[in-house]
Amino acid sequence: MAEARVVNPLVEQFRQGRVPRDLRLMAAQGALPLGPVDLADLLEFLLHDVDEEIRESASATLLAVPADEIGPLARDRTSLPGLLTWILTHREERELQEAVLQNTTLPDEAIEARASTLPEELAELVVINQVRLLRRTSLLEALEQNQGLGKDQRRRLRELRESFHIGEQPAEPAAAAAPPAASPPPQTAVEPEEEPPPPASDAEAVARYLGAEEQQDKEKVSAVQRLYRQNTAQKMISALKGTREDRAILVRDPNRLVSSAVLGSPKLTDVEIESFAGMKSLSDEVLRRIGNHKEWTKRYGVISNLVKNPRTPLGISIGLVSRLNPRDIKGLAVDRNVPEVIRKQAQKFLKGGAEDKKK
Repeated sequence: MAEARVVNPLVEQFRQGRVPRDLRLMAAQGALPLGPVDLADLLEFLLHDVDEEIRESASATLLAVPADEIGPLARDRTSLPGLLTWILTHREERELQEAVLQNTTLPDEAIEARASTLPEELAELVVINQVRLLRRTSLLEALEQNQGLGKDQRRRLRELRESFHIGEQPAEPAAAAAPPAASPPPQTAVEPEEEPPPPASDAEAVARYLGAEEQQDKEKVSAVQRLYRQNTAQKMISALKGTREDRAILVRDPNRLVSSAVLGSPKLTDVEIESFAGMKSLSDEVLRRIGNHKEWTKRYGVISNLVKNPRTPLGISIGLVSRLNPRDIKGLAVDRNVPEVIRKQAQKFLKGGAEDKKK
């Protein structure tokens, strides 16, 4: 089974809800500069939006994606089942249909819905997949209704039915069948999160975003003065496609959509993530997202910075102490700038190591 793909933090923020309608519509229209995979994940989610215009816009945007760009997603086993179902149902290109029908992540029920109308060449990709046909006999029955099947295909289906005595006895309990892939539930209408009031002046914005030392950096001050006047949508665009300096400022924005856009930017680098992990001006939510990201926490500098950052949620940092090297654990054990529980955890590891040496 393919390993689940890490979800883009901005896409995850949309899934959690409370995103204003204008931003959901902007995303459905493909206005967010995300990579093909992340954009497809977001659009697939918006196909189920409570708002009809958003659903239609998301579908139109997906329809406009060139076949050579959506093709890799059709073949990728980590693609969302809902996206693969949409491709099978709405994209008519033969190469996409072939790719998605051979993708084991495509739900059986999605194939069953098309089985009776598939042309002979595409139906062959279903006929040869005995695993699918045996675990979902209703798919076999739907395929048998296809008037376009060739004689050899019908013969093989008949032999499969006879060999496994399909239809001669009650079907196996439902628990033996593969569970259908769950589609995202339709979004309910919710009020967007209240945004904190914007800074009233350049000086207030600089004080909000920058620490005392950073306020001496003219470039950073200039960037803050440029960004703070932007509305949420403009900040999200800047977070996704702006400069490294833009991201270093906007990751501190109190609006979760903006900080999530920074973490979801296709331009974001591992070096930036390592820097963010050590920032004491970030919200605990941003630090939690970094600490829960399995790819980012493969980098030792990220782990070390998160543990040493007093703003990191304890549930994250305490679990990372054991991944530090002995020298850093020794320093952590006497570091008064970290929470006491982290310091004691480090002392515990030191004590355990000393006892192991005595044995």
